Amino acid sequence: MIHIFHGADQFASRTEFNAFLDKNTDVDILRLDSKNINPDLVNNFLNSQSLFTPKKILAISNFFSVPKPIVDKIIKIIKDNDSVDVLIWQDKEITPTQAKTFPKSQINNFPLDKIIFTCLNQIRPKNLVKFMTLFKKVINKEPFELFLFFIKNNIRKQITGYSAFDSQILQKIYLQLIELDFQNKTGQLSIPKEIALERILINLLK
Repeated sequence: MIHIFHGADQFASRTEFNAFLDKNTDVDILRLDSKNINPDLVNNFLNSQSLFTPKKILAISNFFSVPKPIVDKIIKIIKDNDSVDVLIWQDKEITPTQAKTFPKSQINNFPLDKIIFTCLNQIRPKNLVKFMTLFKKVINKEPFELFLFFIKNNIRKQITGYSAFDSQILQKIYLQLIELDFQNKTGQLSIPKEIALERILINLLK
């Protein structure tokens, strides 16, 4: 069986992808991503005999980001070994054409709540009141790490493209967001992460 996990909500799709793998114990699992995958590696894994675990799972991250000639070869290998479970995680929503690659696959789509995009669109100068109203809703509904990821991405795009903000201010805020992300992941924050993020954005939007 082939299972595909994709969608704009990377946090949710990745969580389900990993949860599927974690619940399979005593299984021979080969994890690959778009950077280290190659047809020979896949072929050897799927066609070799396992001495200890009869069941195999091939798990590939960002399979549809691999160059097409390689993808085509791997598709053939997978279809020739239809008794093996294959898990595919893609960091964005796949296209209808990509979805038809494996017609009998179980496709799990994780769309992103529109309120996040609405909130991100309110990151404008002197727009604190409107932004904070949406900020409170998102912070109480969506995973913090996911929201922080999109805010960082929004600020980075404003730095490299057009923005109504001063470029030096944006760069300063972006560095603060990176530091917040690091402190949150390493347990170094002295205040709640939500408050730390709120303070950074207030300084930008006030």
